[in-house]
Amino acid sequence: MPVLLYSYILTETIVPFLASLLVLGGILFLGNILPLFDLIIEFRVGFADFIRLCFYLVPSLLLFAVPMSSMLGVILCFSRMVTDNEIIALKSVGMGTNNLLPPVALFALISAALTLYMGTALIPASTVATEKLLFKIASEKFDQGLKENQFSQAIGKVVFYIDRISPDSRRWQGVYLSDAREGGSPTIITASAGRFKARPEQLLLEVILEDGTIHHTAVQNQNDEISETIQFDRYSLSFPLQHPEFLQRDKASAFGKKGMTQEELLAFARKQGHEEEEAISKLIEYHKRLVLAAGCFLLTILALPLAIRSRPGSRAVALPFGLLLFIVYYVILTGAKAAAENGMDIALSMWTPNALFAILAIYLLATKDKMSESPLERILRPFTSLWVNRTSRKK
Repeated sequence: MPVLLYSYILTETIVPFLASLLVLGGILFLGNILPLFDLIIEFRVGFADFIRLCFYLVPSLLLFAVPMSSMLGVILCFSRMVTDNEIIALKSVGMGTNNLLPPVALFALISAALTLYMGTALIPASTVATEKLLFKIASEKFDQGLKENQFSQAIGKVVFYIDRISPDSRRWQGVYLSDAREGGSPTIITASAGRFKARPEQLLLEVILEDGTIHHTAVQNQNDEISETIQFDRYSLSFPLQHPEFLQRDKASAFGKKGMTQEELLAFARKQGHEEEEAISKLIEYHKRLVLAAGCFLLTILALPLAIRSRPGSRAVALPFGLLLFIVYYVILTGAKAAAENGMDIALSMWTPNALFAILAIYLLATKDKMSESPLERILRPFTSLWVNRTSRKK
């Protein structure tokens, strides 16, 4: 009987979980793909590369969609069972609500493991892959944007003019370059030959020039100017690529903290010292990935007592309770992150939300068979009543 019951509960949970995941993932995907359109249009990204960018974006979206979908899946499953009097039928044959916890715990454990895998493995890998793909696209745009006997502004405020480009080796002959990145009068560089070299590990484009001169004019005051001319046999310019806003990077790594594995985050923190600002940022990211996975487990477990306490005719109440608790959890987590950034013990502050919700889960599980309202339900009743009234008016 338990095996059949557990498989039934898991089946009834997976369907709303997948539906919720599809809806939430789609909403988050549309919200995150919009900032990419400027990049896609500017770089003329092909269809295959666009699909790759979308694919690499998915793990960071599922990191938040999976916990919410897991919670909603359990709530919708047991709310339906309560409404259809299936819970009463199970109690009539001696199956207590404690017998319903194992399949939910198994489902919560699977969801938490999936969240942990995405946070610690898929997101770092997809971040690095996204960076390298964007670098490849930018490198191709730079190379293809240079034309013989034409002025081309391929990188920011740097203008190139090339007499001849070898179609095989892509080496340049007769190079004129105007570099205005520093502001003021541009630096003029001429060279008899040159080429560009991509450095994907550092996300740099390097221009190597041979046998040329550098002309620079500096303004001392309103009336005086100083001109400098430097001859060189070999001269190298590095151009770090500009990164779109959705790639939240910092100075620690070419790929940012989101592109670092758990081991790399800890190694960086040990090397820099735990008191340094960048080291604190890495330790927060390290704990955040673990905290979100544990939070997914707790939120899914919490969904069971919330749904079981519903009564026939009031199934809409469990859903707003769950959504509100989900929002409260992430608000507390945001506050814990801010506290860690401001000097509080990182592990203590980051794991506080999970400790609070673990206590709440134990309390609700211990009182799940009581039909009277809990103090939490009385506090949240005004918010859920708005949900119920709005739902009834729509019907």
